[in-house]
Amino acid sequence: MKIIISVISLLFCLNFSFHAFAELGEATVYKVTLTKIELCTAAPLASKTDTTCTGATIVGTGNKTFDVASVTAGSEVGSFVSTSGLPIGTTFTHAKPTLSREFTMKGYVEADSNCWCRTESDSTYNSTTGKYKSLQYGVCEASEADAAANAEENVFYLQTDTTGGGTTICANAACDSGSNQTINYAKDITSLTGKYGLAMDNPDVNTDIFTQIYNLESSYTVGLVAPKIDIAFGTSTSLYADEWTDGSCYLDAYYVKSTTTISE
Repeated sequence: MKIIISVISLLFCLNFSFHAFAELGEATVYKVTLTKIELCTAAPLASKTDTTCTGATIVGTGNKTFDVASVTAGSEVGSFVSTSGLPIGTTFTHAKPTLSREFTMKGYVEADSNCWCRTESDSTYNSTTGKYKSLQYGVCEASEADAAANAEENVFYLQTDTTGGGTTICANAACDSGSNQTINYAKDITSLTGKYGLAMDNPDVNTDIFTQIYNLESSYTVGLVAPKIDIAFGTSTSLYADEWTDGSCYLDAYYVKSTTTISE
């Protein structure tokens, strides 16, 4: 028996009114920290931010950091999850991962014809608006070869949906107060589907984790044999960049695709 579930398909979907020319690229490093995975017998899904997990059973807990761009990521995440001891006869319909809002990326994106926007290790967040309201600086390179050669690992943070005060676009690596623009920011979760997720919560600036709800491709009823889990990831379009002024760009996270196969 085989079923497919989407467990860790991270979705950081951005929605800015001036992003008509924003582009996507591949992250060659994409490290996330998983703290818990639960299976659910149901999910109310009262809204796109409702991550309530009914009948929750924890199948993984801890503090595991892994690189979803790595060819070994699937086995590493699989080792985090244990299906032994699942309640016999229980039918699960959804999955709920809990993750840290801090992650590390490396890569580049062709933001436009004169800017190959690449990650920069010195880039940080604005000290006033904070790490969850700062879109971090990227370096514009003149060619793809330069961007590929110079891209560096950098720490990013899942942004908070703006309810006041705005989100800062960092115009330099220090993201200091003299060189920033403040914008309204919103995560576009209205179009979430089962494959990429059904709901994602919207933590405030004082919360360091976030949760999501995914549906199981097919419901799974626990039998006598503990199932095997195989996980695969794709990061070909998981890095987001925009040149917000000529020669200046910023980066953020986008989709990481994943499927998890459970087989007995």
